[in-house]
Amino acid sequence: MSRSATAPVPVSARAAAFGALLTVVLTGCVAKTPEIPRAPATASTSTTPSVDYPIALQRFGGVAGFSDTVNIDVDRSVLAKVGRQNVSCTLDEASFAAVTKAAVAVGDSGNDSTPTMAHPDDMLVLLNAVPTSDDRIKDVEPVVTALFEDLIKPKAKRTVCR
Repeated sequence: MSRSATAPVPVSARAAAFGALLTVVLTGCVAKTPEIPRAPATASTSTTPSVDYPIALQRFGGVAGFSDTVNIDVDRSVLAKVGRQNVSCTLDEASFAAVTKAAVAVGDSGNDSTPTMAHPDDMLVLLNAVPTSDDRIKDVEPVVTALFEDLIKPKAKRTVCR
């Protein structure tokens, strides 16, 4: 039997033609994913020391049995638990600069230290887990002491953290 121009096309041929048409249509509709630029191989890295905020201060021990914590954030905001009260305030610029300088000096070295007290009644004050008596940061010890003393006061009488 011979086919005429009006003879039906076999089903398998129609399916193949439809598949080819579908492929063309879908290929035109799909957007290509943009390529992410890569950093040049010769890019330099910064060696400027930085601080991971918040900076953590802790005071514990002593005859009074202190267990105080202070967290200082990049915007100078302070969240503290001193005694039985929670305190929030803003640290003055000079104290913030001194504490930040000390935090840069110790970096993350406190992660590897385990400070101990020589006597049961000793008081230990830490900046990012490093004792403030450490030679690298001993200049910040009076600033930290003043901050802890200030946080005990009523808000109206504070001078370091308002």
